[in-house]
Amino acid sequence: MNLQQPIADMNTFLAYAITLEEEAAERYDELADALEIHNNPKVSRAFRTLAEFGRKHAEEIIALAAGLDLPNISPWEFEWDDPESPETTSMDAVHYLMNTAHALEIALANELRAHAFYHRISQDTRDAEIKRIAADFALEEKEHVALLKQWIDECPDSTEDWRFDPDPANLPE
Repeated sequence: MNLQQPIADMNTFLAYAITLEEEAAERYDELADALEIHNNPKVSRAFRTLAEFGRKHAEEIIALAAGLDLPNISPWEFEWDDPESPETTSMDAVHYLMNTAHALEIALANELRAHAFYHRISQDTRDAEIKRIAADFALEEKEHVALLKQWIDECPDSTEDWRFDPDPANLPE
């Protein structure tokens, strides 16, 4: 997160939070779709579960924002560290042979960035209500981090070399 100034008003904070969560859910669905196309249903299911986390959190934030006049922030006006919001990952990180453990590692990195985003807001803002809500959101992301770490520990393919392709694509020379 690279916000130049601390977020000072609730409407802007909630607009950022909704966008972060909706984009995370959308990206997880895109990743799930890509893995379904490549006949990797196990990893696809993992991404669908993570998409549901994002949708649920977005719905909670939208309910919290009911009746507020949230600003309409253009995609290029968001002050993220990367071109993408903190809880999304590049499609370049995905490979059709990836295993569930690798998918969960990608998700773990996303959740850690989301936690850092909300935690920093909770530390930087002077608004007590934003501070409280951002701290709650950071705690929720921290719970996702703990859950993902548990899933990774329990994942049977966590040490498997998923990069080996016994039948690689034949590309024209």
